[in-house]
Amino acid sequence: MSERKKILLADDDAAFREINRIILESNGYLVDEADSADAALRKLKSEHFDLLVLDLMMEDRDSGFRVAYALKEDQNLKELPILMLTSAPQKTGFNFRFSEDKDWMKVDSYATKPLDPRELLDRVHKLLK
Repeated sequence: MSERKKILLADDDAAFREINRIILESNGYLVDEADSADAALRKLKSEHFDLLVLDLMMEDRDSGFRVAYALKEDQNLKELPILMLTSAPQKTGFNFRFSEDKDWMKVDSYATKPLDPRELLDRVHKLLK
């Protein structure tokens, strides 16, 4: 039997975390949560995770980028895949073009909220391969 993959959901929206926790856990993943960039960084440095699902705008508009940059600079965490999910385009009007922006975004996949559960699971599965 293969080991269950552990995912950290980092988002300041409790309802978003709950919905996505249910989706992921019902598909066999272990899920933990963080409600801020600082909480996410503390957990990532003290526990093992196989994937980070990261919001962009938490306590600051760039909180997610701050986390992503910190992880990619950390020798122990730089290989951790990051899926960024954000409502920034709806809230700010700024649209990222992941194919063009991924090098400076420092994440492995990007999507806007809300994300269809099947799409979430597909992205998670691809990142965990």
